[in-house]
Amino acid sequence: MIRLDRRQSAIGSLLVTGATSAAWESPERVTGAMTVDGAVSGTSIKCSGNRPLVGYMDGTAVVALRHIRELRRALFIGQPSAPLTVEIFDGGTVTLPAASGELRYILSLTAIDGVIELRAEPVPARADAAELWQEFGFSMTTNAAACRQGH
Repeated sequence: MIRLDRRQSAIGSLLVTGATSAAWESPERVTGAMTVDGAVSGTSIKCSGNRPLVGYMDGTAVVALRHIRELRRALFIGQPSAPLTVEIFDGGTVTLPAASGELRYILSLTAIDGVIELRAEPVPARADAAELWQEFGFSMTTNAAACRQGH
């Protein structure tokens, strides 16, 4: 587990290279997910400028840290037998090595009072994204449900 400090948790973007999909949840429990190829499930969380709070840019998962208080948690699913790398604004990086055998890694991000904690979890390599989202408690929110939660 790695805990970023307040400055690292709030400036720039957090980049996750090697993730095949990302899932997110807001403090209001609005959830959604996106794969690296652009397929979307659930509800997107938009921040100012109509940018997604969590999304992909050129194959890299991106979390807009300026708006981190709008994010409760996120999950990044790595490819089997490939590393996952996290990078922050100051060039700091951490790389999870490729898992061996029948495993792959998931990177769990939790935002607690504006501070990010990252945790690596080994999971079965054969599990698909939807199974892993469910195992980690992500139930995709429909747009209608998201609207009701906002009122």
